Amino acid sequence: MALTRCPECGRDVSDQARACPGCGYPLRPSGFGLGSRGAGWYGPYEYKSSKTVFGLPLIHIVYGPAWAGGFKPARGFIAIGNVAIGVFAIGGFALGVFTLAGIGLGVFCLAGLAIGIALGIGGIATGYIALGGIAVGVYAIGGLAVGSHTIWNDPQLIESLKKIVKL
Repeated sequence: MALTRCPECGRDVSDQARACPGCGYPLRPSGFGLGSRGAGWYGPYEYKSSKTVFGLPLIHIVYGPAWAGGFKPARGFIAIGNVAIGVFAIGGFALGVFTLAGIGLGVFCLAGLAIGIALGIGGIATGYIALGGIAVGVYAIGGLAVGSHTIWNDPQLIESLKKIVKL
């Protein structure tokens, strides 16, 4: 067994170790993770299509752990990544027209924390129409709903919902 130096933190580590015990930096394939380099590869991944729409790549995918140089945003018409910015944005944090995220900001947003301009759906949601555990909007439905029109203060909203779901 020989010692090698971790490229991330500089600690001496066994050459048999799969990851640095100090910082967790992977030193050799662990059998987990996905990527174009085959099973066991665990590192940053990026794909950018050559086709463009409105000057943006049609598809831009960026994925990788923070130790691999931080979170590089995916920017494209369809953006997928830890941080995604695009017309259709999917990610941990997403900004776009249509967003699906942990934390999202968009015109139409589905997220844990959803900040939607027109529609927000999530655990905490804001928007013109807001649906969520905590919902704030002009039309709001949720466990805690704040808005001009809620189930509690607008009888017409209740009748409209009954017609939609045919209760």
